[in-house]
Amino acid sequence: MKNKFMIAVLALFLAVGTTNHLSAQNNGPVEMAADSIEYDAVSGVMTAQGAVQLTQANAAMTGASARYNTKTRESYISGGVKVVQDDAVLTAAEVRGYDNTHLIATGDVVLVKGDNRLTGPQIDYYSDKQYAVVNNSARLTMPDGVMTAAKLEAFLDEERAVGEGDVHIVSETRQLDAVSDQAVYYGAKNGQAKAVLTGNARAIQQGNVLTGNTLTIYMDDKVMDAQGRTKLIINQQ
Repeated sequence: MKNKFMIAVLALFLAVGTTNHLSAQNNGPVEMAADSIEYDAVSGVMTAQGAVQLTQANAAMTGASARYNTKTRESYISGGVKVVQDDAVLTAAEVRGYDNTHLIATGDVVLVKGDNRLTGPQIDYYSDKQYAVVNNSARLTMPDGVMTAAKLEAFLDEERAVGEGDVHIVSETRQLDAVSDQAVYYGAKNGQAKAVLTGNARAIQQGNVLTGNTLTIYMDDKVMDAQGRTKLIINQQ
């Protein structure tokens, strides 16, 4: 029974481990600890209760309880869930997993990778696509500012984020406050970090107001480009 349990737990762990997009394709040994562990060979369901801790290589996952179905490959872990691997940390009230590639984390979800922090009431993560989406009250905190939106998609491999609906970007460092209907943020991996705002775009920087159909804000300096019908109001110093 122990061996079967360990195999299934490995699948669960790999699924959660990739939440921080660090490609936990490691077939090394997995250690599991809990106050109690049960396995139903007929249904293929295993449950662990009390201070559940799973570790593999440099990754670790903890929670109050866990359940995994070896036949359907559906998993569920709850109770202050925390996944840590290298510089990535995911915390949530509970995490559900499907087919070892699709994770749904709910309850004050926080995903921190390096200097970036993605939060929302729910984060859907697809490990095979390195893609995460927050469909409600999304907030992405970056070293050079904060972007909030009704919906936010993060393409992790590309260092690209797409916000839709009531997009708001604030950068205290650059004295910038901008809003739009949509925005795409490109990280340094794509060259110079920038944000492209479209739809009722409006940006205020050092008192100067720029509006246009499309605004491009270069995050490494205080430069903005505007396309379409444009209006600039200069604040006299």
